[in-house]
Amino acid sequence: MGEIDMSILNILQIIVGLPLALFIPGYLATRIFFKELDELEKVALGFVLSIALDIIVGLFLGYNETMKNITGGITAFNLWLYLGVITILLIIVWIIKNNDEYKKILSVFLKLFEKER
Repeated sequence: MGEIDMSILNILQIIVGLPLALFIPGYLATRIFFKELDELEKVALGFVLSIALDIIVGLFLGYNETMKNITGGITAFNLWLYLGVITILLIIVWIIKNNDEYKKILSVFLKLFEKER
């Protein structure tokens, strides 16, 4: 029974982990920064940016001994944590950027800071 549970957990990790590592963060960044591209171009660039992000996270987690000691190195938990946080932050930025009410609030704050200068 325990062996079956672990195999189901491993399959779920693969089903969730592959899109998280290979597509979702890059696609969200593409939706945020490259609105003028066609959808197919956004998908392709999403894969490329996600792989680049994976490389950057890997370098951050285990570049040298000091970083490895601070972050705990490259472990499955750390990869899930960092990629999950980055994805959540990108989702928040995408929601804020696409919501007109947040744009109005942001423009009011920007005007306040412009007047102070």
